[in-house]
Amino acid sequence: MWGISLSCEIADFLSLIKGLSQQLLSSENDWILYRLDDLAQIKSGYSGTQVSYQTPYKVSRIETISKHCIDIQRIGYVECIPESYRLNVGNILFSNINSIQYIGNTAYLDKDYGLYHGMNLLRIIPNTTIVRPRFLHLLLCTDWAINHFQTICNKAVSQASINQTALGKSRFPIPPMSVQQQICSMFELTERKLDNEQEYISCLQQQKRYLLQKMFI
Repeated sequence: MWGISLSCEIADFLSLIKGLSQQLLSSENDWILYRLDDLAQIKSGYSGTQVSYQTPYKVSRIETISKHCIDIQRIGYVECIPESYRLNVGNILFSNINSIQYIGNTAYLDKDYGLYHGMNLLRIIPNTTIVRPRFLHLLLCTDWAINHFQTICNKAVSQASINQTALGKSRFPIPPMSVQQQICSMFELTERKLDNEQEYISCLQQQKRYLLQKMFI
């Protein structure tokens, strides 16, 4: 039964993202069109030299968000860094220099990781008077947005890039705060259920390994 339940939760999540994509393409709604640089500040990361040993100053790298979330095992370190580069809850990291298939990859800061903003990623700081950070991240994850970013990027032989100016000109329809809240609540509920299902599956897998080991003792 857990397999069926997990499949349903994944389907709910995909349906939510698909619905947002369709809403972005629809002209028959009351959502207001904003440029991204009106919805958020867009900042470059710290370009100081990284070191090969651990320090108190952890910085993000391209690899940090390769799984579409913050992977604290894949970070860099610097000797020192201004506090203004510290990443805060609600910030969004955006991959603007990468292979074209990874352009537009993002990660949402769902908690304080004690992490600073390193090079080769852009930091998006939502204007919370207009848009909820989680909602903006959901928009950036839609097929429409990813296709848009991969269309406007500058393509080279081995990698592609989007500069801050071009990214900032990207336009997104934004609904009233109440609608944003409803969509975010639905997403967070689905996300929690997915996490619970995956934790349950992990426990079952551990029990299976334990039983198999006992069988051959």
